[in-house]
Amino acid sequence: MKEPWREHRVTDRRILRTRSMIMDAFLTVLQKKEYPEITVIDIAEQANINRSTFYAHYIDKDDLLHNMVKEKLDLLTEATSGRQKEAVEVAPAFHEPDAFFAALFEHLSDHETFYRVMLKRLNPSELHAKMQDIIKESFYIRISKLDLDQKLQVPLDILLDYISCSTQGIIVKWLEDNRIYSPHYMALQLTRLSLLGIYKAMGMKE
Repeated sequence: MKEPWREHRVTDRRILRTRSMIMDAFLTVLQKKEYPEITVIDIAEQANINRSTFYAHYIDKDDLLHNMVKEKLDLLTEATSGRQKEAVEVAPAFHEPDAFFAALFEHLSDHETFYRVMLKRLNPSELHAKMQDIIKESFYIRISKLDLDQKLQVPLDILLDYISCSTQGIIVKWLEDNRIYSPHYMALQLTRLSLLGIYKAMGMKE
């Protein structure tokens, strides 16, 4: 006789596996068809499942999309916030990537297909905004813990907008270029740009 907890674990694994198949199928179809043209049948056929199986997990394709975005952004928040303490306590170094940038690019690399397809094939404005909010929040927490408000050289809102928008732009270009640089390399370069500032990075002297 199987123990109930074992059956529950098997069921959970099956649910997660099925949802993963559906999400992977959706990303595959999305690379071939525009989102408005995609049907549940398209996704089910790509995943090799029945429509009833799809509907057992999601209401419709919009519900699937919402859950995919939420899941990935929750993982991004978890990955970056998990390195927050290290980022605050360890001073940035020229030859080591900042803990936040390292976590960010490792996450993006692990979920590269999702971000590349979503940012390219769908209207990316909502995803862009949510990713920028995560970056902003991380640096806001960091600044708050450093207690450096009185030392800021530019207004806080402009500083956070600059950090989040520039980082997001680099992310999009990196994905469009098929990640020609490693996550570690990207994290290191953003760390160096942050340490040097634009003018010093250009080689300009004070």
